[in-house]
Amino acid sequence: MEITPSGVLGMIPRLKLTPSAIAVLGIMSELQAPGGEVNHSQVEMAEKLGLLESAVSRGMKCLVDRNLVIRSGEGRGHSYRLHPFIAKYGSQAEMEASLRAAAAQVREGKLPDIAAPLYRKQPPRAGGRPKLVAV
Repeated sequence: MEITPSGVLGMIPRLKLTPSAIAVLGIMSELQAPGGEVNHSQVEMAEKLGLLESAVSRGMKCLVDRNLVIRSGEGRGHSYRLHPFIAKYGSQAEMEASLRAAAAQVREGKLPDIAAPLYRKQPPRAGGRPKLVAV
């Protein structure tokens, strides 16, 4: 039996994921080993999704920017894992221990927290809407 933490699901809409990022996150969720490691290349994920590799690359960039995916390695030799807060686990006890450890690593700055983009509203124009006058 596999188990996944569900607390982050409510945060998904605030993450402003692109359609390709949602697709990549979905395939990574299917392909992950317990603990979140994904031993598949972007090329393999593109083939499984029926997408261009460039679309998978853009989706992956969005996921990495939001810290949903942790990337290690340089150049073409990247390895990927899902953030511990969204990874699947083999048991309830394994999940609880991993989440406690991940929370401590986030507090210590050793692991990035999942990040929602910061969008700011533009300030209103001075004077508000222009008043139209009939001529």
